[in-house]
Amino acid sequence: MQLHPLTLAEKPVFETYTSQMCLHLSSYAFAPIYVWRNHFQFYWALLHDHFCIFAKQGDDYFMPILPMPCVVGNRSYLKTVHDAFQFMLKSNQNPQIARIENAPEELLPVFKNAGFDAILKETEYIYRTADLSDLRGNRYKQQRHAYNTFTARYPSIKCEPYQPTDRDACFQLYRRWRKSRAEKYDDPIYQAMLDDSQSAHRVGITNARGLEFVGRVVRIDGELRAYTFGYELNSEMFCVLFEISALNIKGLAQFIYREFCKELMASYRWINAMDDSGLENLKRVKLAYHPNRLLPSYNLALS
Repeated sequence: MQLHPLTLAEKPVFETYTSQMCLHLSSYAFAPIYVWRNHFQFYWALLHDHFCIFAKQGDDYFMPILPMPCVVGNRSYLKTVHDAFQFMLKSNQNPQIARIENAPEELLPVFKNAGFDAILKETEYIYRTADLSDLRGNRYKQQRHAYNTFTARYPSIKCEPYQPTDRDACFQLYRRWRKSRAEKYDDPIYQAMLDDSQSAHRVGITNARGLEFVGRVVRIDGELRAYTFGYELNSEMFCVLFEISALNIKGLAQFIYREFCKELMASYRWINAMDDSGLENLKRVKLAYHPNRLLPSYNLALS
């Protein structure tokens, strides 16, 4: 098996394999892997006609997603998974790093019967696009009030398409946002997550066109004060990957989120708002939008 560096040039090939599957986890797209390229060295390889992604962490490898396409009902696929694990175990100085991340819950029985352990990694939040667009009913009273407060104060404000000339303003906004969050939460793990996220935003926004991101920004008095980016996962689902807004402007976060979802409603039935990164405050916000379902993902390791 020969490893090749993963570049933007591999995106079309990657998507020929994801198009053969119907998984709803956000990780089964090129963009959410590529944005972490400053933290991991990503490689791809064909193994028994399956497209495999390997991430190198120091001197050790793991796989951020399952080999594609996922066809767990045949022995050939399970052999591919086993052989990928054997490569990692032979290559790694630390065998505990060897794992396959983001296995969907519906495939776990097959993997468990094949000698794998599954550990819950994270849970993603799935919403009906129409619910986030309309904000109807008492359960959305708080979000609707915040939205209405903002639009009453700024009646002419619009959510506009991102342009490459907005890049530096987006970076500046993130730095200000990061500083505010860091001053409020001094936990060192959270601080490190802020730094990691800043790098991912920078890579994603810099390569927005190549990654085929859909981006929107909000300006107030000519200054960019909020942005959001996402990508199509499949014909029915859109993933919101980034969203940053000025923390001192009441209702701005609710405004850009709702306006984005209004646009998306014409094309997508579902919104995947990703996971909560294990942060209780983010979990509360995402639950407050009343997800239609929670979508867990798992890490696989050999028993």
